[in-house]
Amino acid sequence: MEWWRRPLGALVSGRRVIVAGGPAAAWTSLVAALRDLGATDVLVVATEGTGAGPQPEATVAVVDVPGDESDAMVRLHAAIDLLAGPPPAIVDAVEAFDADRTAVVFGTFLTETPDLVGRPLVAHRRPEWVALEDKTIVDALLDRAGVTRAASTVVPVGDAAQAWRPLDHGSGTVWAADARDGYHGGGARTRWVTDDDEACAAAADLAPWCDAVRVMPFLEGIATSVHGIVLPDDVVALRPVELVTLRRGHDLRYAGCATFWDPPSAIRDEMREAARRVGALLRDEIDYRGAFTLDGVATADGFRPTELNPRFGAGLGVITRGLDGLPLHLVLDLVVSGTHVEVSATELEALLLEQSDANRSGGSWQLHVKTPLEVTGRAARYEDGTWRWAEPDEPSDGDVVAKDGFARISFEASRTPVGPSVGERSAAFWRFADSELGTNVGPLTAPPDVTR
Repeated sequence: MEWWRRPLGALVSGRRVIVAGGPAAAWTSLVAALRDLGATDVLVVATEGTGAGPQPEATVAVVDVPGDESDAMVRLHAAIDLLAGPPPAIVDAVEAFDADRTAVVFGTFLTETPDLVGRPLVAHRRPEWVALEDKTIVDALLDRAGVTRAASTVVPVGDAAQAWRPLDHGSGTVWAADARDGYHGGGARTRWVTDDDEACAAAADLAPWCDAVRVMPFLEGIATSVHGIVLPDDVVALRPVELVTLRRGHDLRYAGCATFWDPPSAIRDEMREAARRVGALLRDEIDYRGAFTLDGVATADGFRPTELNPRFGAGLGVITRGLDGLPLHLVLDLVVSGTHVEVSATELEALLLEQSDANRSGGSWQLHVKTPLEVTGRAARYEDGTWRWAEPDEPSDGDVVAKDGFARISFEASRTPVGPSVGERSAAFWRFADSELGTNVGPLTAPPDVTR
């Protein structure tokens, strides 16, 4: 692993480091990696509270989104804005920690500002990269890349209630809002529409957030994504990641991701080829570098992409979990910054594919859910389609944490089947969480795997 330790160590060894954005707990493993590489001290600027789980061994300055930001996307953008226009609490913490202004600064994978309190970040998202998260323009990009997709149309949101029926192939349509008020994910501005009443409700619900919507047929199957990484010499294409997308009636609820599910080899190959094509297009058109995700659905007819996220995604964290301490987020920041990293696309792809296929991981989680009870690392058992707390002498099927509006179960890799979707055990966990943690999510169902 010297290929990443040398350039990252050369940057941080003997220096103070600031990491900024998100909950403090999200930085715990990366802070450990920075200290191992010789960072003298670390400041964590947490813009979304402490978070659940182990806390980083660092100085921590905790701020949170002001006011009652109950909408997930509004909270996300408000947290990002805290770095672009930091309040006094952040300014004071940074100035006290880095009085001589020599610290190295890393942001989250969502960070768009080039500096923090006048200190340049190692990398940030360029405006032309962020713009591609608009779900009403992705289909034109897929066409330019030569990637097969489902039919779609983009219409003013006020016209969508009259325009959806021609694209209904029997299971309704899915509407995705534009990015007028900022990009969105996790299904926050996406609606499954199956009749005229739902169409009118969806149009009224989305109108405050957008000018136009993309309308496409509802695609039955497992929601999935494939990551690509654009390096200077070529594009890395990784393995599929299941996007745990559960259903409550016709509401779609994103609830984590995992790598236990394996689609047929033909769909895996199709997904990886799509990532290569899209990555090459991003490199050629906007000089893109670093990670991106191509999300879609594994249908009976193959993979059909529905959105592009030009950034490090949650699935990439799952893929690299436990990979000999590789802090891929920090390494890819070096790539984005133009720092030479001594690894080729072929070498990195082989490493990540071998490790992620051999070591499965993931779970189910939700942000901004009711969590009246706090749980830290409690073991649970999955039997006959239901979860219960594990007895002290029993092996664990999953590890549960819950705190501050966040709840998660991490599936135990040695006791989670490889091949099938984790949708059923995820839906069962939320029934258990409602009963035992008071999350009040409501009954959820898993999608069918129609690829077999």
